[in-house]
Amino acid sequence: MDASLTKSGERFTLALERRLPHSPKRVWRVVTEKELLNQWFPAHVLGEWKVGAELLFEFQHGEGDGLPEEELRGEVLAVEPERLLEFRWGKHVLRCELIPDGDGCRLLFSESFEDASWGARNAAGWEFCLENLETLLDGAALAKFVMGAWRERFEHYAAAFLPEFGPQQGPPETPATVVAEKNDEGR
Repeated sequence: MDASLTKSGERFTLALERRLPHSPKRVWRVVTEKELLNQWFPAHVLGEWKVGAELLFEFQHGEGDGLPEEELRGEVLAVEPERLLEFRWGKHVLRCELIPDGDGCRLLFSESFEDASWGARNAAGWEFCLENLETLLDGAALAKFVMGAWRERFEHYAAAFLPEFGPQQGPPETPATVVAEKNDEGR
């Protein structure tokens, strides 16, 4: 899967697409039901999937340490069951659209944000998340995040996005990042 990054006005949109051999109804459950969402999404999402509802994002391994409180809050912007979910996470807007496709569906996932240098970092991270979403749908074991594998994807996207969007930021330095890097190096 290759992510794309585009600019619209003052914002940038990262888009990823997956063809899933599962019905929109089944994928919708994995996207919106808390116990399933928590297995593939990078943070636990607290709140109801109702337009206007406040959301809180809670990290389990220190990834949110040091983030301003506003970056851990959001709001539900659109809900059309089994078709569309859109919400704000801090200043980012995430959109999951499900389009029926034969005996399955296409998942169009996008994130819009203000700084193009986040493109490669977020593309690499969302790839892992969407792979785990697909694995969860298939009933298999989820993949453990490995910094070295993330870094390979990041470098791929950093090179792809550089000509049009400039240098890309790597992961923020948090306690979880340092531990992941040490574990990945076998220490």
